[in-house]
Amino acid sequence: MSNLEKVYLAPMDGVCDPPMRKVLTHYGKYDECFSEFIRVTTEVLPYKTLLREVPELHNDCCTDYGCLCRVQLLGDEPEPVAQTALRAVELGAKGIDLNFGCPSRFVHHGGAMLLKEPELMHEIVARTREVLDDSIFLSVKFRLGFLSADELPEIVKAVAVPGVNELIIHARTRKDLYKKDALNWPAIATVVDSDLALHIPVVANGDIISFTSSQECFLQTGAKRQMIGRAAIATPNLPQVLREQEEPMPLPEVLAVALEFATELQSRKVPEKSVLDRLKQFMGYAHKYDERLSEFFKVFCRSQQLLEAQNLLEKAQREMA
Repeated sequence: MSNLEKVYLAPMDGVCDPPMRKVLTHYGKYDECFSEFIRVTTEVLPYKTLLREVPELHNDCCTDYGCLCRVQLLGDEPEPVAQTALRAVELGAKGIDLNFGCPSRFVHHGGAMLLKEPELMHEIVARTREVLDDSIFLSVKFRLGFLSADELPEIVKAVAVPGVNELIIHARTRKDLYKKDALNWPAIATVVDSDLALHIPVVANGDIISFTSSQECFLQTGAKRQMIGRAAIATPNLPQVLREQEEPMPLPEVLAVALEFATELQSRKVPEKSVLDRLKQFMGYAHKYDERLSEFFKVFCRSQQLLEAQNLLEKAQREMA
């Protein structure tokens, strides 16, 4: 029996953009999804930028299928981040997430790079909480440390500001990136329901890809809230699977979701080459998490035209049915 209270769809920069969020929340019963991180530098972001990055703000900050979308910000200056959060709320955001977890080398002074500067993280979180009304949900996403999980207590102390509603912890350090053998769920257990974290609810993130891994994560962390990432593409109904409500979606239906994603992109006037690239990205993650698609992907990834790719998906659907 599942012990989960909440299941979230991860931000996944470069993957979980508005069309992907729409399609995945069509099939996955998520408690909430997150925007890709929105970079804040020295200036408060314009309203139009927030609306472009999070078009759900036009729809009570929900996807077309009613899933609430939390706005994620990444920045290294407390005041611009806090004031941008306030602007997002003015546009309709119900929740804000502060990103200290992105390990990208292109984020020079932000995301996981700030794990080396707990005092600065504290200032950003504290100032954001200060400017927002108490009714606005505020979460903080971070990793176990920059180089070592030994850094975790200091990081938690920095970000566990009174009034923060959730701590989302990826079970690796910045140095670990996404290495499989570096996954460290037990480190999260030291934070769950601890005085150090002010007993703020904790969300476990990292390699939760099935019912079995979800249960193992719960046993090792004690966290009743979980966040899932790219495995959601291979199993679009993964939240229901984690809760033992459904079996994983059959392969022909997964291919139908891929086709729906392509149609959604086309409806947004995305250029054909970009649609093809995103479709290959979709199937790339699907086959990574479901080896039954491996042989098909070897052929599919060589598609040169969108129509060719769509025809291959439809043909595979018929053959797998």
